[in-house]
Amino acid sequence: MRRDILALYDSALEPAIDETGIHLNAEMPLNHLGFIVHYHDLQDGLPTADSLDGVAAVLTAFPRQVSNYRAYFRWLVDVAAPKVPRVIVMGDIGGAPSPLEARRLNAVFSRMGLKLKAGEISNVLEARVVTQDASVIGFERGPDPIPESHPIVEREGDTASVALEYETPQRTRLQRSVVVATGPGGGYAASGFYIHYESGIGMQRWIVDPFTFFARALGEPVFPVPDTTTVSGRRLFFSHVDGDGWNSITRIERYRDKPTTSAEVMLKDLVEPYPDLPVTIGPVLSDIDQSTKRGVAAAEIAGQLFALPQVEVATHTNTHPFEWGFFEDYDRQRELALIKGTPTEESKSVIEQVGDAVASVWRRPRNPFLAMSDALPRAYMNKPFSVETEVGDALSETEKLAPPGKKIAVYLWSGDALPFEAAIAATRKAGVRNLNGGSSRFDAQSPSVSYVSPISRPAGDQRQIYAVNTNENVYTNLWRDRFNGYAQLSETFKRTEDPVRLRGTNVYYHAYSAERTASLNAVKSLLDWAREADVIPIEASRYAAIADGFFSTRIEWLGGRSWKVSDRDGLNTVRFDAADDLAIDLAGSVGVLGTSRHAQSLYVALDAATPEAVVTLKPRGEREAPADAGQVLLAQSRWLVSDMQRDACGFSFETRGYGRGEFEWSDLPAGTYTVRATRDGTELQSAAVTADDEGQLSFALPFNGFEPAAISVRCQAEEGRS
Repeated sequence: MRRDILALYDSALEPAIDETGIHLNAEMPLNHLGFIVHYHDLQDGLPTADSLDGVAAVLTAFPRQVSNYRAYFRWLVDVAAPKVPRVIVMGDIGGAPSPLEARRLNAVFSRMGLKLKAGEISNVLEARVVTQDASVIGFERGPDPIPESHPIVEREGDTASVALEYETPQRTRLQRSVVVATGPGGGYAASGFYIHYESGIGMQRWIVDPFTFFARALGEPVFPVPDTTTVSGRRLFFSHVDGDGWNSITRIERYRDKPTTSAEVMLKDLVEPYPDLPVTIGPVLSDIDQSTKRGVAAAEIAGQLFALPQVEVATHTNTHPFEWGFFEDYDRQRELALIKGTPTEESKSVIEQVGDAVASVWRRPRNPFLAMSDALPRAYMNKPFSVETEVGDALSETEKLAPPGKKIAVYLWSGDALPFEAAIAATRKAGVRNLNGGSSRFDAQSPSVSYVSPISRPAGDQRQIYAVNTNENVYTNLWRDRFNGYAQLSETFKRTEDPVRLRGTNVYYHAYSAERTASLNAVKSLLDWAREADVIPIEASRYAAIADGFFSTRIEWLGGRSWKVSDRDGLNTVRFDAADDLAIDLAGSVGVLGTSRHAQSLYVALDAATPEAVVTLKPRGEREAPADAGQVLLAQSRWLVSDMQRDACGFSFETRGYGRGEFEWSDLPAGTYTVRATRDGTELQSAAVTADDEGQLSFALPFNGFEPAAISVRCQAEEGRS
């Protein structure tokens, strides 16, 4: 299945991939539909014909005319059009085509059922809407009453699905112009008609429904979408902590008699009380440097945290870079010059506040190599920077604080969270996952899906995995006020679940959240929500593996409604949208645990023990009572399920997880079953459970799931024979 989309941009207009309109707006909806976006900078020349092999579509969203647009037009017609089945043009076409160039570009536009003409509609005051498809237009707001000037694009034949079309007086006749449309060869959305940016308040909203627009422009291909939101039939949850503020002194009233660091409060109030919720914690290595008295105490707290079974070990860098790009072509002399010449900031940032708090307690003289603001490129500058020390030392030295055998699993990006290619490569080479960046938020202050980030950010041949949600620093005006603001994250949880599940859930905070009562309670409110919600708590490294799996997964169509899904890494859920009339055909599938449904989507849970799964669908009919237990399906669980085996009288599986071991199964014959749980040969539980007349069976495991357990569920008839 073709999942790759080639996105063209011009770095003379949009300097970096993460600053392009495609990355900021289009990539998330495309990821949701199962597509992988690859970027090519026109400043590096035009793509070769060979680079287009297997590409599903070429996508552009130029903000204005690109460099050497005439060469680009020739490439689009002569190279791209013959090789790529679809072209999606959003924003500026790339330049103002001459009449001859417009005619040649119709080799692309005619495949959409459109015809491009030279010139533009400029007398927009007299324009009126003649076609408006409500299924595409008006997603988050409608088009402006007075439209922007736009190219003249007409219908050609009847193959285009026109979403927005105007009619404007042009001299002696009325000119119709299409501004949003899709067709067999792709899609078109003119500048100012697909997303609206309100410059006065810095807010944007989609005019076009991006999910519907892209699905139609790409031909709505049916394939199992690799899904990064759901595990074992439930929406995923994970939590991770950046170590900023580790040594700052808490202001919480009950700790005032003895100066207590935020890390200590975090341990006592946010981690120890929640053994049922995994949390990945990454201190900054320089904050826990054991060559100092302060560092010894800080490292001791890290060791206590890492010893807890629900805590996953991570690092939040060695010296806490604020601006990763500064270090791609590192110059120590330039850094020293910045240290010497940094002006005093008028308004104190979180780094300054933390530095002030530390200095007041430890009464140390001002260290010029310790940044008191992010005006400098990193927090600790006493030694020259290198990727080896920033990544390798941070990983190895932090892991030494964990119990024997407990390995460090994640590298958490710091500062602007825009690491360069070599830094990401170093984490991959070290065998750990990487995470952070993206800053997803969807609420009253960020009221658009355009504020929900894509899964990742490419950097050369490497890929940075974004956090699922943004952290409390954003909600607190960079830690200056509204210290309870992070509780508002719950609104993002709701908006990214209904009407469509766009993201999992992620409580991502810093150690300094334990500095104030309001911020501490905000984090607690979110953890309390996760404790009771129908989610599956997982580690941050597992989410990163799921995200990596989105890009590695290969999908091969086997004919009909059957696909082979392989190379999944940590991803073990695929999704079919608009699937109310479809169900899993278990007899024709391999490595399928079960299915669940949400908002007209069918989620299929795959078995991690089956590297090459086969997913086969069938029409969804009336439920028939199963003849035996061989058709049992996992409906949902709070723990991970793998290595599932079925037979006529029952099933077995491996499981591990956090908190309540809740499981729901479907498609079983009604009756009584015996659930037995063992770990390393020792029986943990044996109990009778009942499947109801609808074939539903639920049970909970009363022991902790930190270590894997083997579960068998056997029917009463077999128990009677035994």
